[in-house]
Amino acid sequence: MSIIRASSAVAAPLIRNTLARPYAYPTRLSFIPHRATVAAAIHNRAAAPPPPRAPRAMSPLLARYKAATASLAVRGISSSSSAQSPTVDPHVQAASRAAADPAVQDARAADAEAEPLLRPDAALALSQLSMAKLATVWMVYQACGSTRLVQAAPGLLRLFERLRLSWLSNAVVRRTFFAWFCAGETEREIVHTMRRLKDSGVGSILDFSAEADLAEEGAAADAATARAQANVKADAFTKEYLHGLHMAAQVPGSFAAIKVTGLADPEVLFRLSQPYARLRTAFDAADSDADGRVDFAQFRDAVLPALPGGSRVASASGVFGMVDRDNDGQVDWVDLQMALGMDNPLARPLYLRATPSSDYGAIASDIDDYERLVSRARAVVQHASDRNVRVMVDAEHTYFQPMIDHVALVMQREFNGAPSASTLVFNTYQMYRADSLQRMVDDLRRSQREGWRFAAKLVRGAYMELERERAARLGYPSPINATLDATHAAYNQGVQLLIDRVAQAQQDGAVPPALFVATHNNASIERAMRQVRDQNVDLANEPVMFGQLLGMQDATSYAVAKAGLPIYKYVPYGGLDEVMPYLIRRAQENSAVAASIKKEAASVMGEIRRRIFGRFGAAHQQEQQHQQQHSHEAAAVAQQTLTKKEL
Repeated sequence: MSIIRASSAVAAPLIRNTLARPYAYPTRLSFIPHRATVAAAIHNRAAAPPPPRAPRAMSPLLARYKAATASLAVRGISSSSSAQSPTVDPHVQAASRAAADPAVQDARAADAEAEPLLRPDAALALSQLSMAKLATVWMVYQACGSTRLVQAAPGLLRLFERLRLSWLSNAVVRRTFFAWFCAGETEREIVHTMRRLKDSGVGSILDFSAEADLAEEGAAADAATARAQANVKADAFTKEYLHGLHMAAQVPGSFAAIKVTGLADPEVLFRLSQPYARLRTAFDAADSDADGRVDFAQFRDAVLPALPGGSRVASASGVFGMVDRDNDGQVDWVDLQMALGMDNPLARPLYLRATPSSDYGAIASDIDDYERLVSRARAVVQHASDRNVRVMVDAEHTYFQPMIDHVALVMQREFNGAPSASTLVFNTYQMYRADSLQRMVDDLRRSQREGWRFAAKLVRGAYMELERERAARLGYPSPINATLDATHAAYNQGVQLLIDRVAQAQQDGAVPPALFVATHNNASIERAMRQVRDQNVDLANEPVMFGQLLGMQDATSYAVAKAGLPIYKYVPYGGLDEVMPYLIRRAQENSAVAASIKKEAASVMGEIRRRIFGRFGAAHQQEQQHQQQHSHEAAAVAQQTLTKKEL
């Protein structure tokens, strides 16, 4: 699986020929066995929508809670599932007020006092592990709990590499962190892990966890060679994603995750993402009355000039007419997304740099590389569709995210489009970002306009340290929420909004959106479980699912499965060198939640002590029973001797 380190003898011909031919990526690769059918798929995701059902009676407290959340409406969302007219209430203000609302506080207090629905049992989760495995897991958690060790880990690994001792550090990591947080390196190991989870009632999201980022300064070769190498690497990643789909199909009902940075040169994604980010900033600034719309004058004077090619437009009114499809003289952000995206060939010149010396915007070759990116993504998702495997598009760094979202939306429009079809492609929203709630709402509105099924995975986020460090170094505002409470509020509000939509759609007999609640926060899981129960959501076709990472919160995962709710584990795999950045992030995330990791370590140590002292106690009890039996036998012999003497 070590696909990145290709030998020069193999890579050189590919590099020379990569740009010399038109690009058309195959939908199937010959080395992957074709499976025309997937045996006994347990998820009937293409079932007809459920018939309308009478709504469950609502308690006064729940009614107050729903009224409070409705009052925190995000711009562009109203109480009607089909509404498109924007409402005036920016999401940042709503999220910051959520924790202070009296009705919300009452509902939280009631939840805290009620009998919990989530009942994690560490003993159940750990009972399948051997003593050697328990000892390894305890050491992993102890290491994750040491902030100094986690911060020093990247430097230590580089030091071992310079000393030519990587074999030693790799051996330690492979038997500890890798063995606990990853499924393996071979197909046999990976599929075995997935089947073991399936036997415990837990599904899998198979994730090739190699990561890509911007090249370090001074590391780039000449532009043509660097571009060719990047495309060779992206083709290799694509083949690995297809191989992952082949493995996922062996365990029915599984997902597979993909990273868009694996499907294209990260430098291309960065250049194409810049205009998207600035366009959104310009739109929000031009929307002076905060009604979610701009007119032609605002578009001409503030929005269009934000694009690199905006100054070259001969007729701003012509571009505005392309965006203003209903000809009402105003456009909103969804209009801009739909009309001025890279998927519209007429809009692509707007993304090109104004001058060759500029560093803002795309270069001419990026347009062709964008086509390659979409072709690769389409090949992967089509391969998944053929094998009845659902796809998760992972969120990544903020400076790539606009193009990642764009590719996810294009794939969702193509593969989630049929009204009765199963949800196939999920996009991921990192709710620690200050703009994520509004982005999710905008994408939900877009799905309604374009007629495809919205599917979202909500996470808190995985790149916080990097994002804050980069923002401070380059001097721009951090994209991360200022406080942890703001992130909690945004996450809970996003979950509540989508569960409301699921419940409403089921009551109306319509196809609901799909929500994947991905979190290790037990309070958020308990909250979502209560919302699903209180709104009588039918989980037969999994409109709401839950998930955690492999090796984290196993007790919670098994408790969700025991409660009868759909639960999945993110199952990373890959070569050790390729997944090392992922493992470092896992350690950093664990060290950031010290209380949680200490609790995990204490649970493991408790299981170790239970087994040791339990066995000691059992042996002591067996010895006592043996002594008692011996005493009884001796007494019986003495009694028989006495009886004989008496006779």
